[in-house]
Amino acid sequence: MLVLGADEIRRLAPPRRVVEALREVFARGGVVAVRTPSPVPGDSPNRLFVSMLAMDEVGGPVIKLITIYPENPAQGLVTVQGAIVVFSETGAPTAILDGTIVTQLRTGAASALASDYLSRQDSRHLVIMGTGALAPSMAAAHCAVRPIERISVWGRSADKAAATVAAISQQVPGVEVAVTDRIEESVANADIVSCSTSSPTPILHGKWLRPGTHVDLVGAFQPTKRESDDEVVLRARIFVDTMHGAMNEAGDLLEPMSRGIIDKSRIEGQLEDLASGRMKGRRSNDEITLFKSSGTAIEDLAMARMVVEAAGAPSD
Repeated sequence: MLVLGADEIRRLAPPRRVVEALREVFARGGVVAVRTPSPVPGDSPNRLFVSMLAMDEVGGPVIKLITIYPENPAQGLVTVQGAIVVFSETGAPTAILDGTIVTQLRTGAASALASDYLSRQDSRHLVIMGTGALAPSMAAAHCAVRPIERISVWGRSADKAAATVAAISQQVPGVEVAVTDRIEESVANADIVSCSTSSPTPILHGKWLRPGTHVDLVGAFQPTKRESDDEVVLRARIFVDTMHGAMNEAGDLLEPMSRGIIDKSRIEGQLEDLASGRMKGRRSNDEITLFKSSGTAIEDLAMARMVVEAAGAPSD
């Protein structure tokens, strides 16, 4: 059985290649089983164990098993860790992949795929809000689909922001990367704003956004949490990765829906609509667009198969 660690997966999965793998799978479609989160017994009530399964007609199933330990960053560890198992058409397990790096890379690639349809083609200034493990992957993926020249990084911790700048600079050499402590000004001059934080309350305000901005929301994966305020969702054309995920987990949409600020009809489409060509993305240079990511196992399936194939082993 093939076993691939984080370093090897990163080598085999440059951002653009992952974006194209996701585009192909979203255009084709597949079957995603209901995500099954289970509380982990112990002293930390917020710990979860989650299984995510995806299948299609091309090959065998792919399942990801992950743990979510919110207290880990305080110990210098990442919040989300896991493993992915790839099965053959005959039901045999053929590969095990580091699920942490796959999650980081495919999440960034999903946002970049959405950006390829929703952001302006001449987008050059990217603002990254958040300094967690996802931030470097988000930046690298956005740079793979747009001619980004400048990246501004904002976070509540100056030390973490500086470390994130260093990590991003390694992944996207030649791009100007710097910490910003003037987030309102940076957002007002941004072409793309990408948020991947654990903030339970809005950190991005709609009044900061200029016409033509694309907003990428990756954090707030619980109905009661959100990264954007009401004005963001009111001003934007809204797209999601999957409608099922959005209607169950996307606090940025569910919380304003619960108060009648917006309704479900404001969600214009999902990634499969854009990737299949059934729906057009950006329609003008002045509109504000928003992509809300909740995560889906179909992204794990796409990337895991791509990596296994790149490693020279059969994925089916």
